[in-house]
Amino acid sequence: MAALDAIRAPKHRDWAERYEIVAEVTAAAHCANFIKTGEAFVFDLAGVIKPDRSTANLCLGILARIQPGLLLAADRAREGLHPVSTGWHSFDCFDTGLDHGGTGKVTVRLRLRDAESGRFIDDATRPD
Repeated sequence: MAALDAIRAPKHRDWAERYEIVAEVTAAAHCANFIKTGEAFVFDLAGVIKPDRSTANLCLGILARIQPGLLLAADRAREGLHPVSTGWHSFDCFDTGLDHGGTGKVTVRLRLRDAESGRFIDDATRPD
């Protein structure tokens, strides 16, 4: 198991403790789970949710849509790249929205945050 953990670890070992990925809700309309704009889901760099740091209600519809972005972030961290891709950072839930026969819609944007200070990080590859 230790060998597998080593393979999955970020290239820069301090990143695993230092950073977290925030999926901030940028838009929410008529959400059945009462998720609101400004709330967030927080994950470690391995993609494991941090329920004590998250403010949004759990919703499998949005978490399933975020999952590919979390996998990409973990892969990028293993390569020593900034975990959040510039092209794959925004995701919406499975609900089609009111205008297409659904009940609502939630959109999130992934960002990297310093876990201790709460400061968002634009480029983790650059020294402070």
